Amino acid sequence: MPISTDLLDDDEEVLVDLRPHWVFFLGPLFLTAASIAVTAVVVHEFPKAPVAVAWILAVVIALPALWLIGRLARWFGTSLVVTDRRIVFRSGVLGRRVVNLRLQRVVDTHCSQGPFERIIGSGRLILEVEGEEGGIALDDVRRPRVLQRVISRQLGQMDVAWQQQHRPPTSERDFDNPPRQDRTPPSGVPRTSGDVGGSIPDQLVALDRLRRQGILSEQEFANKKAELLGRI
Repeated sequence: MPISTDLLDDDEEVLVDLRPHWVFFLGPLFLTAASIAVTAVVVHEFPKAPVAVAWILAVVIALPALWLIGRLARWFGTSLVVTDRRIVFRSGVLGRRVVNLRLQRVVDTHCSQGPFERIIGSGRLILEVEGEEGGIALDDVRRPRVLQRVISRQLGQMDVAWQQQHRPPTSERDFDNPPRQDRTPPSGVPRTSGDVGGSIPDQLVALDRLRRQGILSEQEFANKKAELLGRI
């Protein structure tokens, strides 16, 4: 079931809406199938077994079956949504945990897959977040490498939009008639400190990302960083 539009901004676009990979069920599903098989063998070999044995077999089946039902409920209660400006991770059945992460805060992404996970298309996605130790790890992600590319592409588009908005004039005409800048920058793009509510830390994060991508040189990054810090 897609994320409710009530949880999105008016112009926010959903890029990815995923639930955990089916490997999420593998442990309880295997154990449930094994308990049913063992019970069938015992019933076939000992048709006149005491009633106590029947109760024991019922428990043997019931425990992994309850585990499987609980895992199914958790699967329906877990989702990973990537929009054009944030990442939303929701989990929980009785309780509820919601992580709402702005894409601006994502510094880098890492994908981890074992041989079996590569075959079935599952894996772990790690998000390195500005100001967070160790990052955020998401397990049993469906097609994690594709999701990684989606996030990286969106971060690149945000960086390009920010760079274009803050690009200095390149001709004499531009100096005489500087372009009028919109007071409300596009969603997800850091605002300059002159804007109302502008965040200099957000601008520093974006500048560092541009430096790591090779868009800004070390000297340009240092100059712009000094300029922003001087405004604090």
